[in-house]
Parts: sequence; structure tokens; C-alpha cells
Amino acid sequence: MISTSPKLRDELEVIRGMDDIPLIYDPVTGNYHRITRAGEVVLNFLDGTRSRDDLIQFFADHNRDRSDTVKRQLDGFLTSLADSGLLVGTDLPEKAPRPGARVRTSMFMPRVIISRALPTLLEPLARVLRRVPAWILAGLAAAAALTGFAFGFHTLFTGVPPLTQIIGPAFIVATAAQLLLVLAHETSHALTAQVLGVPVRGLGVALLFYFMPVAYVDRTDAYRLRGRGGRVALALAGIASDGVFCGLTGLVALNSTGFVQHTAAFLLGMQLLGIVINLNPLLPSDGYTAIEAATGLVDARGRAFALLRNVASRKELPAHLANLSTRARITYMAYGLVSAAYICFLAYSVLHTIPVMVRLALSMVGR
Repeated sequence: MISTSPKLRDELEVIRGMDDIPLIYDPVTGNYHRITRAGEVVLNFLDGTRSRDDLIQFFADHNRDRSDTVKRQLDGFLTSLADSGLLVGTDLPEKAPRPGARVRTSMFMPRVIISRALPTLLEPLARVLRRVPAWILAGLAAAAALTGFAFGFHTLFTGVPPLTQIIGPAFIVATAAQLLLVLAHETSHALTAQVLGVPVRGLGVALLFYFMPVAYVDRTDAYRLRGRGGRVALALAGIASDGVFCGLTGLVALNSTGFVQHTAAFLLGMQLLGIVINLNPLLPSDGYTAIEAATGLVDARGRAFALLRNVASRKELPAHLANLSTRARITYMAYGLVSAAYICFLAYSVLHTIPVMVRLALSMVGR
């Protein structure tokens, strides 16, 4: 319920974030709320000295040529602030996250925070890296990653025996090594965030679409980065790490034989699968995040699935979707449908891979 004299909560922070978009940061929930620049102007008047009706009349009087539209928009804006618990006297949404919570759920990805120590551990190294010009860091990382991927995958296809011929314990060791590389991948994201001054909130594990285990670092505060370059670098930092280790794994595979070479070969295969998944724009992947950052899109996946849900259930579209052009709606819906179909295909593939993995495990113990 909107208070008689709307007042923004004192602890809220109003900032200009990504692409210079106005944002309200709520330190209680840790959420960022995107608003328009017109809404940013309205916030200056939410000091508790004016009644709701006075506010609406004030802005309507200053826009007499479209007073009805202004009244409707301002009423909707105040309602959205109240629904989000941003006004004094309003309650936080029931599903709003709480500070310090380690377990969170969403429609597609329940997740658990394992550690919040990365910012403290990485700050000494980040302090050194901040002294190096950003273009040099980006150039070196890109060159190392591209060289590593090219060399590693060339080795996989030309320098080692086919994976089907080397089934055995090497697969188990490679799987364990891959888990360490996943940790390095996420640490690279965290280090980049630390260098950019937006430390990650934690390292955790999640269950993507409830069937695909993934590791992640919480990069929510990347919304504070105004420039696109920093956000693209943050999105691709993990892939750059993968490229470096792919090249190193290729070197090991070329200069070893037997069990060590077989382990490196399996690891290269896993890295190939990893890069395909990480660059896939149909998943909430690093590639998708980089595209969003580079193009200025905001939560394209969320909008696509929200549009599909509302159309399928024949519910009234929220304002941010109702104002989309017909072309934009069709594009979002097409992307959502293709993504949903791909997710179903992925789930089907995972289920049919289980028997293969069981046979592989049995072959390792001689059965």
C-alpha cells in the first residue's frame, strides 16, 4: 500500500549504472531496480512532504498537454515502488532475497553460495593489475585465449588417439581436473570484477534448469559498470581462462604418452564441450551475457520468457512489455521459443547420456 505522503527509504542508493541507466539499489535485498530518467526526476520529490495526490497534480500541471497520461504513468510508477518495498511504510516482496542468505531459488536455477571470501583473497592481485592499462590486459588475455584454443583443439583432433579408443581411468582423472578448471574459470570472472571495482558477492553452485549442475560467481554488482567494455570483459574473463588452460593441456598431450596423454586428451574434449556451452546464446551463458553487454540489451531472456508466459496465459502484459513494438515482441518470442526448444533437447540428451556414462564406469572396473 502506498503511504499518504510517499517517501523513498533513506538507505536506498540512486545511481547511474550500465549505459548510464538510472538504478535504485536496495542494500536490504541486494537488488537493483531499473527506472527511467523521468522516474529519476520524480524521486527528488519523494521526501514525504507531499501527498500522493499533490505529487500527481504537480506533475500533471507541468504537463497540461498530456496531463491524463502523466497521471496514469506517475500512479503506476508509485505503485511499482510500493510493490518493490522501496517506499517508507511498504513491505518487501515475500520472495525478496535476504542479506547473507546462502540458498536462493529462481524459476530456472536454484543456487547455493559456498564462499564469500574471493574478494578478500583476490584484492592484492587486483591491486597490481589495476596499474596496467586496460587495453593491454584485454589484448594479452584475448591473444592468449585464442592461441590456446587453436593449439589445444588442433592437438585434440590431430595429436592424440581418438577418445573412443582410450576409455579407462583417465576419464575419471580428467573429470577431477576439469572441476579445478571450472574453479579457475569462475575465479577469472571474480578477479576481473575485483579489478573493475565491483567485487563478486560469492562463489557457488547451481542447478541450471534443475538438471544441469554449474558453478558460478554472483556478479550482480556489475550493474554498476557504466561502460560496455568492462561488462564484456567481465563476461568473457572465464572463457579467456579456459583458452589458456586449453593451450597448456594441449602441450601436455603432445609431450606425453600413455595415461598422462589419455587424461589430457579427455580434458581437451571436455574443454571443447565447455566452450560450445559457454558461447551458446540460447543458454544463460557467458556468450549470452557478453552479447547483452555489447548491445546494451537488458535481461533479454527474462523478457522473452515473461512475454511467452503472459501470452500463453492470456494475462495483461506489464508496462515494460506492453510498450514493445510488434517487431520487438516477435523477436523476443522467437528467441524464447527457440531457447525453450533447445533446453528440452539438452535435457533429452542428458537423459540419454546417462546409460553411456554407466557403461563407461562399468568398463573402468572391468565389468
